[in-house]
Amino acid sequence: MSRFFATGSDSESESSSSADEVLPKQAGSNFAKQPLLVSDDEEDTKRVVRSAKDKRFDELTNIIKTIRNAMKIRDIAKCLEEFEVLGKAFLKSKGIIDKEGVPKFYIRILADLEDMVNEVWTHLLHRCVL
Repeated sequence: MSRFFATGSDSESESSSSADEVLPKQAGSNFAKQPLLVSDDEEDTKRVVRSAKDKRFDELTNIIKTIRNAMKIRDIAKCLEEFEVLGKAFLKSKGIIDKEGVPKFYIRILADLEDMVNEVWTHLLHRCVL
């Protein structure tokens, strides 16, 4: 019986209240007693420091790989989506590009995208004529 609804005698409420009491837990006591577990993988890996130029150029090349995959399967919607992401990443790395110059892989993907758009456009025009 709950101690809030106890209406019986004092002896009954004492016996039930002692059984219903909940001991408060100490906050953080379990955390301090747990040992730190370190796996072997974490010990062997070393942190690699990369320059901002490398980070930005890697980001651009990963986006370009995604665009090339979409171009191979003729997924125009995915190409457009990734082209917008590429534009944002290009603007994000504008400071580095100003110092280093526009990378050749960026110019190459723009030319390839233009060729693909022209090719798709001509195929679309030929379908409409027929």
